Amino acid sequence: MARCEARDPQALATLGRYLGSAAPGSLHATLISLVWECPEPRTPLQFLDWLAALPPGRFAEALLDQSGLGADWPGLLAATLAGGPEAPRTRARLLDRYGADVRPTVAAALDDVDSTRAALVDALRVWYEAVFAAEQARVAPLVKREGEAMRARRAELPPETFIAEAMRGVQWQQPADLRRIVFAPSYFCRPAVFYHFWDGTLTFCAPLEYSRPAIAVPPADPRAPDEEMLKFFLALGDPTRLRILGLLSEREMYLTELAEQLKLTKATIKYHMVHLRDAGLVTLYDRERLTYYALRPDLARQAAHLLQRYLGRALIP
Repeated sequence: MARCEARDPQALATLGRYLGSAAPGSLHATLISLVWECPEPRTPLQFLDWLAALPPGRFAEALLDQSGLGADWPGLLAATLAGGPEAPRTRARLLDRYGADVRPTVAAALDDVDSTRAALVDALRVWYEAVFAAEQARVAPLVKREGEAMRARRAELPPETFIAEAMRGVQWQQPADLRRIVFAPSYFCRPAVFYHFWDGTLTFCAPLEYSRPAIAVPPADPRAPDEEMLKFFLALGDPTRLRILGLLSEREMYLTELAEQLKLTKATIKYHMVHLRDAGLVTLYDRERLTYYALRPDLARQAAHLLQRYLGRALIP
């Protein structure tokens, strides 16, 4: 962020305004649903050039998509951008679908989609040049290797089994118009996952899992716990996470409910839920753009299995 700020102080503000920050009015949008549409080879700079030439309506629909807008909101957006006598009325109806805090941001984007896109693309170019360009040679091969490993795993499993495995504890309700699922591995997002359903496609972005970077390690220690065990018990080694699991043992709960019960912010609860889900302790369910969490039913058996496996191995002379 410091490198980006040094190159262009306005770039971070623009990225935060549209793609998410703690500042009031941040839209928390995502463009990941557009990536698969970009022609091969989908390099960062090629994607930005393609994004800059995308039809304005297509760009606006991807940028302004939010949960809870209603099935008719794409029509309202198209009518607003088309202009004409009804445009002021459809614009007012469209803005009413958004929260009061983000309406000024949405209104400014609707007033000048081309300028909004140009500012966002310019900010992304600054981020690329200041930050990602130096990392690309190291990261791109890892992501490519992950994609190859995922394809190999996909060939070994039935589609339903592969999807359940690749979605890392996320149970997502498939709408009737689902046409494809695109898995887009990321080096940077661990342990979080990001996904967005738009225009018949679910784009699911998860951290590298099937193929890990090769790192130098000391000679194998037969008593060293494996990563699965460490992740599982480290997730349990926090009082807030244990309290969350205690609440979920009673019933499934939404993020807001957990925050209210524990008198913590939703951001704090979400942080802990990411680690609990990554460790396989909870499942995230997405139903009609509402998410709730449930305790994994075999949690106690899993803990016993991991301990027995470790202790049995460690006791071997």
